[in-house]
Amino acid sequence: MQRKAQWLAIVAGLAVVVLAFVTVFLVRRGDNPPSAAGCHFATTAAAAPAGTGVVVAEQGYTRIPSTETVVSMGAVLQNNTDKVAYRTRVTFDVLNAAGTSVVWENQRNFMVQEVPVILPGAKVVVGDALALTESARQDAGAVARVSITATVTQWLAPGTGNTGLGAVTTKIVAGKGQRDADGSGSITFTANSANCAALVSRGTSMIFRDGTGKIVGGSLSTTPAAGACQPGASGEEAANSTLRSIPSSADLDKTEVTAYCDHNRPPRITESGAPIN
Repeated sequence: MQRKAQWLAIVAGLAVVVLAFVTVFLVRRGDNPPSAAGCHFATTAAAAPAGTGVVVAEQGYTRIPSTETVVSMGAVLQNNTDKVAYRTRVTFDVLNAAGTSVVWENQRNFMVQEVPVILPGAKVVVGDALALTESARQDAGAVARVSITATVTQWLAPGTGNTGLGAVTTKIVAGKGQRDADGSGSITFTANSANCAALVSRGTSMIFRDGTGKIVGGSLSTTPAAGACQPGASGEEAANSTLRSIPSSADLDKTEVTAYCDHNRPPRITESGAPIN
């Protein structure tokens, strides 16, 4: 009987150890990254504002001919509310004169991206590059216009850098932008985050302007720029532009960048219309 009691005590002790381990594991793998002392991430929901909220303030595009012709497009989004626009989904499309999409089927999974945070009154830039269908590549007049629309998935109450809702600003490093002959390349930038703890990088969006300041295209680099989402000033970061998305008319020193910094990375969604980042 005494031996049985000892055995039960050992089993109970092991169960406590296992439970403690599982609890620590679950806490450590939670969605929110660890925060610094006195720092937390505010995600207080707010009612949707009246009206549109986030609008396309400016946009532009360029058709870049090649064996797989690409349309490079970019836009400036503006949050006209006093609330935080959280995880705004931006949908890009290329349309012919009849309003029909002429995006190549294999490129349709790249039409949607998500902007993690747009602060009240703030502007962000969004960019994308999509290849055309085979028939549209052969028709110089196939592209009549582009469509760039923004849908906010959640509104949050405003906060400060101590609540994980501070601004993340960026600055292009002049003279370091590179464009290859086929239109691919990279942009070098630095960032400064007013947030009290590190956020998670979900990529970098760019818009390209010509010498007059007109938007001529854009691109999304899905490679994480982790340094840009760290508190304070970052070192130099590179945003890579693929799919021949930099127009030859682009003045690379006029490029604008938005670092996509989020509280956490959402679960990967494979359904149609899900964001690429």
